[in-house]
Amino acid sequence: MRKNWFWPIFLIASAVILITSQLGLFSYHLSLLTVFFTLILVACLGSSLRYLNMSGIVFSVAFLAIIYARPLGITRLVPWTILGAALLLSIGLSMLIRPRYYRYHRSHYHHHEHHRDTEENVGTINDDHVNLDISLGNSIRYIHSEHFKSATLNVSMAGAKVYFDDVNIQDNQATISVDVSLGSLELYLPKTWQVQESISNSMGHVSTEGTPLTAGPGVTINGSVSLGELRIIYI
Repeated sequence: MRKNWFWPIFLIASAVILITSQLGLFSYHLSLLTVFFTLILVACLGSSLRYLNMSGIVFSVAFLAIIYARPLGITRLVPWTILGAALLLSIGLSMLIRPRYYRYHRSHYHHHEHHRDTEENVGTINDDHVNLDISLGNSIRYIHSEHFKSATLNVSMAGAKVYFDDVNIQDNQATISVDVSLGSLELYLPKTWQVQESISNSMGHVSTEGTPLTAGPGVTINGSVSLGELRIIYI
């Protein structure tokens, strides 16, 4: 199995930066809080670069620019200007460049085992009530359920694709709750689902692809999208 060098090198470099910053070896003094947020954002940037997740890349750079506005000489740019530009840039780049995990598009059930062998961030969830939290990474999840009731999906500074095409709704009603912040979430839904959306959008982007059929179980999608992207795709 191929060794993952990113996190060991990142943690070692983080320790060096933390110590040297407190010893005053940098010309620009860094507080512990600044170092902490810098390490988090750099980790997010590295993970996003690996999978070409445009939202993660752009917003990581944007927040780093806000933190280091003074040494970069961009103090005239207020944070909302930087974040607004980052939002527009991330949406535009996401339309042009798809994340690398797109090539693992599912076509048949027997492909699942192959996915798990080739990508550690791909998995299957067998549950009627799904709870999924994804942060600082990219994931693909396949939901299997004979009596699907609900799903709670939290995506923060990450990218996620969730497939519901192997799900049965027995009571003709289910709920999907989403919370997307500084990331992207794609929901792949059966065309037979009659979806009602109740989503709070704060400087984010919500879109729908495909056309559902006129009859089928009712599904409510609620929650919020903040500085992120939600795509609902009928398959």
